[in-house]
Amino acid sequence: MAWRLPASWTNWVDFCLPDFAYDYRHEVFKRVGHDTFLSVAPGGIVLYTCEPAVISQITTRRNDFPKPTHIYTSLDIYGKNVVTTERDAWRRHRKATSPPFTEKNNHLVWDESIRQAKAMLSDWLGKDSKGGQKIDRVMDDTMRLSLNVISAAGFGRTMDWPTADTLAASKEADGYVDTSKIKNEDRDIDPGHSMSYTYAIHCLLDNILLQFLIPRWLLVRLPGATPRKANEAYHEWGNYMKELLSKKKEDIESGVANVETNDILTQLVKQQLVNQSQDKDIKSKNQLTESEVLGNMFVLILAGHETAANSIHFSILYLALYLQSQRHLQADLDKIFAGKSPDQWEYDRDLPHLFGGMAGAVLAEELRLAPPVIGIPKSTQEGVGPQKLTVEGKECVVPGDAYISLCTGAAHRNPGYWPTSKPRLPGGRPAHPVSNLDNDLEEFRPERWLLSEDDDAVTDADGIPVETLAKDQGLGVNESSDTSDRLFKPAKGAYLPFSEGYRACLGRRFAQVEVLAVLAILFQNHSVELDVSRYATDEEVDKMSLDQKAEVWHKAAEDARDLMLNGMGVIITLQLRAGKYLPR
Repeated sequence: MAWRLPASWTNWVDFCLPDFAYDYRHEVFKRVGHDTFLSVAPGGIVLYTCEPAVISQITTRRNDFPKPTHIYTSLDIYGKNVVTTERDAWRRHRKATSPPFTEKNNHLVWDESIRQAKAMLSDWLGKDSKGGQKIDRVMDDTMRLSLNVISAAGFGRTMDWPTADTLAASKEADGYVDTSKIKNEDRDIDPGHSMSYTYAIHCLLDNILLQFLIPRWLLVRLPGATPRKANEAYHEWGNYMKELLSKKKEDIESGVANVETNDILTQLVKQQLVNQSQDKDIKSKNQLTESEVLGNMFVLILAGHETAANSIHFSILYLALYLQSQRHLQADLDKIFAGKSPDQWEYDRDLPHLFGGMAGAVLAEELRLAPPVIGIPKSTQEGVGPQKLTVEGKECVVPGDAYISLCTGAAHRNPGYWPTSKPRLPGGRPAHPVSNLDNDLEEFRPERWLLSEDDDAVTDADGIPVETLAKDQGLGVNESSDTSDRLFKPAKGAYLPFSEGYRACLGRRFAQVEVLAVLAILFQNHSVELDVSRYATDEEVDKMSLDQKAEVWHKAAEDARDLMLNGMGVIITLQLRAGKYLPR
């Protein structure tokens, strides 16, 4: 006979699990009975919150609630940077790294994203351009696309989409070519290097955990090819960047560089040269060392390419699951571009329509469900001491030396601050086993962001426009660059995919432009659907009735939803860590 302890005796165990606030979503706060609570344990005190008013207080009071920089020391492998510093050091890094993120740079992001997306789409469609292929490397390819975009728009180094002869390709039984491995071709290696630039950056990022977790003195002494390659890639990419930095300085000083060169590194170097011309006191306050420039370029490429790549990847998967939203997106793209080919698209004309339309809603909803960082870290550490906070209308004190987690997964699903409808899965069942059982906040519904001022705005399940629904539910709005003015605006602190306040992500607009351009390329003339080959071959599906096809599709959809629910994990950002179940 099996015995089970009462749930009231074991509930505390959940609070000891890694990422429990993301796994249980808003349910854990509902269980406690508050949207902000403290966890007290021998390891320390942690404040968890998904309350927008509390989040807003914490993010706007930067000096009272600093980032716990000690947890980011692994990111300093090339030098201190804007992510790993605080206070005066952070202000110096921010002042140096913020100006290069300009609209001119966004134009470059737009053009390069379109170029890379066209190449990726051509690869996916196959040699005959007919499509219909099974693509089980969506995550790998979106990572490559984002890496190529950030290399061009960030550093001015163009990387072309690989072809079969530049890859360590292997064919499976169905003739599919695996393009996930980059060759270290002799013809691509610059003089004085042992790796090509492309191979070095891929090898560096593929072995990033070794770079973070193992001291350099130990990594060089470990046996085996992987540690040796990881260490080699670390030095090779660093040397490539030092050479690129030196070359840009020379070109700018000699007048060779084009004044309209808008990549981030060139603009950063120009600003550094301006600082050098100032008097000694001002120069010392504004200047970054070479290692600090490299450190900032490293975190730009590390965090930047993952954030955009994951958003593209998840958007594709969600649109394959929610076909009505995919069709709505395609209809909106038809209106925006009116059949124009990508070489006729214009950033200034077309991006605002993408950002304020269904494409922007898809991106906003994807980031709501899968934010890059599931627990934004703050603290009362670093000698700050106890701090007052207004929590649920009452003044409270956060103890000194406390760690704080702004729980984005729960804040983005807090039913008190979002337009909601009834669960929409078959049978009206909820998408999560314990959280938001009576609403659709666990589901992908980009239409919740569309306002009724658009004649084609989609209503909720009961036919109520989103704008009316938001007002009836008493939801306030705020001005935020996380979404377009033409979309629903969550209350301040309720939506923070790029963090909020002084330490909000510098590359927010960069990522938004990239993702929107890529989605437009992929869905203007093409559709994605779930791969059902686990349950039936293409030949078998062709012979099925509509009901049989629907049954097979629902099985594949359940697999995909299960992976999105149970296969997500964090190393640097939130990613699909289990399985390779992807659209086709």
